[in-house]
Amino acid sequence: MFEETIQLRVRYHDCDPLGIVYHGHYAKFFEIGRTEAMRKHDFAYKTFEELGIAMPVVEMNIKYFRPARYDELMDIKTIIKEFPDKKMVFYGEIYNQHGQLLTSSEFTFVFVKQASLRRCHIPEVVLEHLKPFFVEEIKQAKEAKKAKEKNTKIAHKL
Repeated sequence: MFEETIQLRVRYHDCDPLGIVYHGHYAKFFEIGRTEAMRKHDFAYKTFEELGIAMPVVEMNIKYFRPARYDELMDIKTIIKEFPDKKMVFYGEIYNQHGQLLTSSEFTFVFVKQASLRRCHIPEVVLEHLKPFFVEEIKQAKEAKKAKEKNTKIAHKL
């Protein structure tokens, strides 16, 4: 599992007159967390642009539990629970400085060629950087594939 956390302080311009973060800003906070996590592991959006690839959001879900308040420190956690195949799913959690969960999210991305906007495979640079976080999962997938191939060969012999 891939997991990174960054800290961000709630700024005045993100709040309503009561000092509570406007709900629409949480998508931006999760984007900041994702961007920094990806940059830290050398597969930043800039890398995709240089390869002629874009990564659009195709699904977004945010759950709100508690409000973030002006000047609080937030821990923004970015998580990839499964090794990506045709799409990449990022989970997010935002905690306040007291460790209370404020919001959670799930964002699904696909990869497209910038010129045509047609879907394409996940860039190898992404997969290579994520492999160390999913060693056991990749091993289990290979074993399952071998077992399936073996069962198919046995079925053909019968």
